[in-house]
Formats: sequence, C-alpha cells, structure tokens
Amino acid sequence: MRKRIIFAGILGLGAVLVILGAWYLLTQRQAKVCPFSGRGIHPQTRALVTIGGRKYETCCVRCAIIEARQTGKPLQILKVADFQTSKLLNPKNAWFVEGSAVNLCMSMSPAAESPGREGVYLRGFDRCSPSALAFSSEEQARAFIAEHGGVLRRLEDLQRESKSTVPQVKKP
Repeated sequence: MRKRIIFAGILGLGAVLVILGAWYLLTQRQAKVCPFSGRGIHPQTRALVTIGGRKYETCCVRCAIIEARQTGKPLQILKVADFQTSKLLNPKNAWFVEGSAVNLCMSMSPAAESPGREGVYLRGFDRCSPSALAFSSEEQARAFIAEHGGVLRRLEDLQRESKSTVPQVKKP
C-alpha cells in the first residue's frame, strides 16, 4: 500500500512538472530575433535567405538585402512571408511592394532618446527601410499600393539591389 502511495505521488509530481513545462513553453518563449537588425521577427515580413552560403531567418527581405550589400556577400532569397497570410512563398512567384507607408520592422523599434537631451533623435538610416512586402498575387499587391502607397517590384529588382556595392570608406 505504501509503495502505491509513493508511486502515485511521484506520478502526480511528474504530471505537475509536465503541465508547468508546457505552460512555460507556450507562454514564456523568447521571440525570434533577426541576426542583423536585432528586431523581433514578425510573421508577416520574415524572410529565409542565405548570405555568403549561411542560412538565416531575417525580420524582412530588406534587412537581408542591406546585409548582403554591406558585407559584399552573395544573397539568395529562399522564401518570403506573404504579408496578408504569413505563409511562406517562393520569392520567384511573389509580388513585392516597396516603399509603402507600412513598415512593421520600424514599428517594432521606437525612436530612441538622445542622452542628455530632451526629445528624440531622428534616425537617418534604417536597414529595414524602405519596406519590401511580399504578396502572392499582383492583384493583392496593387490593392495594397492603392491603400498604402509604394511601388510594385519583382524578385529580380530586389536581387539587383543586393548586388550593388556600398562605397568603402578609406581610413586616413
């Protein structure tokens, strides 16, 4: 009888630990963070890419383009999230809206206060700007442009931009 009580207690304790572990995983998980911008990866703008042969998940395709330009490493865009459904798309089939009024990356990064001053400084460069949002159809992209502005682009346009070089600053 005593062994049954001990066994039941251990079983009950195990069940409690499993429930607490599941609760922790579901509610306390750390958000994925972009390795280049340090921002959270939003499901509607994420991209799967390789830069210099290494695979990354980034906050947006623009962030990956800028990283490739700054490092001079080749970029391959493997998958992009459909802005409306968050489903991953083959980028060759996607329609991109560049430079719209919507930029989820920047909305996740509030302006920073300048130390020792009252007020907020304006950022002169942001690696996630202008936004480049992916859509599964041209019609969806054009409807988005009608509401939020921007320019229609294809994958080739974005890849061409990633290959342009950033001028190197010479040290004195």
